[in-house]
Amino acid sequence: GPYSQLLGSPEDSDLGFLKSDTARRYIKKLPHAPKRTISEKYPKAASSSPLAIDLAEKMLVFDPAKRITVEEALNHPFLSTLHEINEEPTCPSPFVFDFEQAASLSLDDIKELVWMEAIKLNTD
Repeated sequence: GPYSQLLGSPEDSDLGFLKSDTARRYIKKLPHAPKRTISEKYPKAASSSPLAIDLAEKMLVFDPAKRITVEEALNHPFLSTLHEINEEPTCPSPFVFDFEQAASLSLDDIKELVWMEAIKLNTD
């Protein structure tokens, strides 16, 4: 795909976040692709907007642990004119969607859960 043409084949050290051995084996069997920078693939964009290219390259990293964080991205010079720290709250912990674990939920059950969650958020 187009992303693999940029990211190239991941190193073994990039696969640690995958919990599935099957997924890891599948990725290792894919044809080897060399990594290319966005600047190499899109030289005109690189010369006209180097900060945008820099941010994109930091976001397009296979291993999420090595990827730029949301906070780092918001503080990137490319977004300096849009960045307003007081209007960008961060969540102290990852979202938990416990109800998604129940495979027996009907469409009406899911609608009800979403509705109840929306009410809870708007009354706090």
